[in-house]
Amino acid sequence: MDDELRRRRSRFLSLPAILVVAVVTQAPILATLGLSLIRWIVIRPDLGITFIGLDNYAELFSSRDFYEVVLNTVVITVVSLAVCTALGILFGLMLNHDFPGVNIVRTLIISPFFVMDAVAGIVWRTMLLNSSFGWNGYFASLLGVGPFDFFGVHSLLTITVLIVWQWTPFFVLILLAGFQNIPPEILDSARVDGIGWLKELVFIRLPVIMNHIEVAVLLGLIFVLKAFGLIFVTTRGGPGYSSANLPYYVYKTAFLGWDVGHAAAVAVVTVAITLIAIVALFRWFRRRIVEAA
Repeated sequence: MDDELRRRRSRFLSLPAILVVAVVTQAPILATLGLSLIRWIVIRPDLGITFIGLDNYAELFSSRDFYEVVLNTVVITVVSLAVCTALGILFGLMLNHDFPGVNIVRTLIISPFFVMDAVAGIVWRTMLLNSSFGWNGYFASLLGVGPFDFFGVHSLLTITVLIVWQWTPFFVLILLAGFQNIPPEILDSARVDGIGWLKELVFIRLPVIMNHIEVAVLLGLIFVLKAFGLIFVTTRGGPGYSSANLPYYVYKTAFLGWDVGHAAAVAVVTVAITLIAIVALFRWFRRRIVEAA
């Protein structure tokens, strides 16, 4: 009886925390859902605010720009996660050894992770990649060729490279911690058996750190899907929508087109796509971890 009373009291004590979390996380989602069902163009107050049901979603799914932005988001996310994971494994293996200056190298590799999006975007756009007065234009003039069009034809590639540059240190931090936690006796016994370094990596190291890879990829998926600052500062999603992702599309619809309802519909679809991607990746990793075990 006393145990049952304690359990009831513990549920009661946790109720304020549950209410706070519910309000903080669910209230914005419910508000966005409500806004997605109305027509509200801020710069046209004469039109008023009207309930239009699912018309915003119908208009969204019939827009070619939306599908272009979704494709951009998929390309940016998939390529960035794949490259970040590969580089995280590579740098994690390299930094898992003791050599002169290893702490300096670790600091240099991890440092981009601590640079703010806006600062990084300004530096890359003006100092490094600018075709007129950046390193891009300077070295192009030395070679006697035209500067590379980073923010025009190759804007999507540029955004992907910048996101990889920014988030690879995050993967390195997590995967390096995984490599350092591998019991040395496992590796010693494998070497005694004559296993080469490639088989050791594929069949021993990577399965052991699969939980770390899962954490890095799932968190990286969330961070990359919501990337906004780099795109806003560098390409502004252009030319057209060629380098825009879904978060920037929401911003452009809400604060440049002033269409609140349509922007809310895009935001709802973005959340749905994110949740589907996270659940699919989580289930895939669960299967891989069970197989490795």
